[in-house]
Parts: sequence; C-alpha cells; structure tokens
Amino acid sequence: MRNFIRIALLVCSAVAAVPIVLAGALWLWSWHAAAEAERFYRDHPLLGQMSSLQKSSTNASQDARKAWLDLVPLGTAREVAIAAIPNEGFECKTIVEPIADRQLRQRFLKARGLKDIANDTQGGKNRVDCQMTSPALVGHEHWIVDLQFNTGGLSEARVAKWNIFL
Repeated sequence: MRNFIRIALLVCSAVAAVPIVLAGALWLWSWHAAAEAERFYRDHPLLGQMSSLQKSSTNASQDARKAWLDLVPLGTAREVAIAAIPNEGFECKTIVEPIADRQLRQRFLKARGLKDIANDTQGGKNRVDCQMTSPALVGHEHWIVDLQFNTGGLSEARVAKWNIFL
C-alpha cells in the first residue's frame, strides 16, 4: 500500500508540473517574440513609428500614412522618394499596367464622354508598390505602401497593414 501511495504522489506531482512547465514555456516564448519585434523596430524607426500609430489591420491607415509622409513628403522627386525606401527594408517594384487594361480604360472614358488625363496616375510608370514583413508577438505584420507620382513628384501615398497570424 505504501508503494502505491508513493507512485500515486509521483504521478500527481508530474501531472501538476505539466501546466507549470507549459506556462513557463509560453511566457519564455512570448518574451522572446516581444524582444525580437522590439529589436526589429529599433533597427527600422519609421516602421516602429508606423506600427505604434496603427495597431490593427487596415487597408487605409491615415496615421501610418502621416508617419510615412513625414519621411517622404508629397512633392518629393521620384528618385529621392524611392532612394529613401530601402533604408527601411521595403522591397519596391514599379507597377506596369497591361496594355489591354489601358485600352479598356480608354474605351470606358471615351464611351462616357470623358477625356484621359495626360498625367494619369493609373499609368504603370507612375506607380510604385512597396512591401515588407515585420515580426509581431503572434505571427507577423505585412506592410504595403503604394506611391503615385506625377510630374510634380510624389502625389499620393497609401499605407496598408495586415496582421498575419500564421
């Protein structure tokens, strides 16, 4: 009987220790993830500012857009604006509109009696799409910045932030 009690106490102690070990592992993992995110945002101050202003997912963050425009104001020359972007880790590409889409838009405008604008910001060479992924406590954050240029420089900037929990 004594042996049975010892085994029962040992089993109960092991079962009781499992939640404590799991809680400790979870705390350690969250501390590590938070430290990694903090280190990343310290190395990327613009993204840190944008992230602190925009906590939730959105397709149009006005606060993060304002932080972006503090670095690259409207009217900035295309070359200067694009040169400032890689410092934060964004990968950018020029958006090229397929000729079929351009022709379809031209027919749409013509059918409605509208004329095409010479500095049409929908034209491929005037748009730049920049994206990057940053760490978060759970998952990661995906940033999308779309820039539009006209002859006067940067004419519009749109910022989106998606929280990805995978």
